[in-house]
Amino acid sequence: MNQIKKKILFLTSEISPFCETYQLASFSKKISTLINDMDQFEIRISQPKYGFISERKYILREVIRLKEVPVTFKNKNKVMSIKSAFIPNTRVQVYFLLDKKYFSDVNPLIYKSKNGQILKNNIEKYSLFCVSLLESFKKLFWYPDIIICNDWQTAVLPILLKNKYNDDEKYKNIKTINFIHSIDNNAKLSEDIFSNFNLDIDYKKNSNILFESMKSFDLNILLDSKKKTNLSKINKNKTWASIYKKSKTKLVVYPEDRTDWPKFLDKITTSINKL
Repeated sequence: MNQIKKKILFLTSEISPFCETYQLASFSKKISTLINDMDQFEIRISQPKYGFISERKYILREVIRLKEVPVTFKNKNKVMSIKSAFIPNTRVQVYFLLDKKYFSDVNPLIYKSKNGQILKNNIEKYSLFCVSLLESFKKLFWYPDIIICNDWQTAVLPILLKNKYNDDEKYKNIKTINFIHSIDNNAKLSEDIFSNFNLDIDYKKNSNILFESMKSFDLNILLDSKKKTNLSKINKNKTWASIYKKSKTKLVVYPEDRTDWPKFLDKITTSINKL
């Protein structure tokens, strides 16, 4: 009898070789490739289609069902489009979200302007990315069992899932995990992003969306060095440390070389299967 595969959606802001600004890109490629080769999982991964990513080089193709994905954002109706391609030399299919306003920039820094300043609309644009993928399920007739997010860029997703889709039976049982790669101030909530989705959610100005969302995730996995650099950064901030301790979290040492990956993957898949 065939085993029922657990369906996973893996959301990330960057995947190697399409774009690379920090370890998230190589991690996204490696772990999605490994999970894709496992019999017990069906994984689909997605990232934004930035302007510098060549559709010709990577052979991006239209997905008929995802050519028009309706989304309500900032009190306006938008129509999003999603194309697909494969990570070169793998069997891993990537779904690219297209949007002229938010993701057509040819600047490969992604989160920063050319002068190195953090872009003010980062959290806004990645929240659009998250809700667009949530809406895409209705077009694909495919609902994941687990959504894996990565870092602050996609941290808003479980908040949207629990507040915007809480009355939809098809979304109710979806579990969420966040891989935390970096601890910094890039995720400051300078404005109320929740009103973009007609959600009345209290937020504190300049709070960090990565930590604000921790209690909404079913599991937070802190990827850290053997010296526990990320955990040390958290413990230096009383607010962050308090939230971290009260949330469902797990610290896992980041795999530094090829020999570390099998043990690391076993820990991750065990955590996935326990949800």
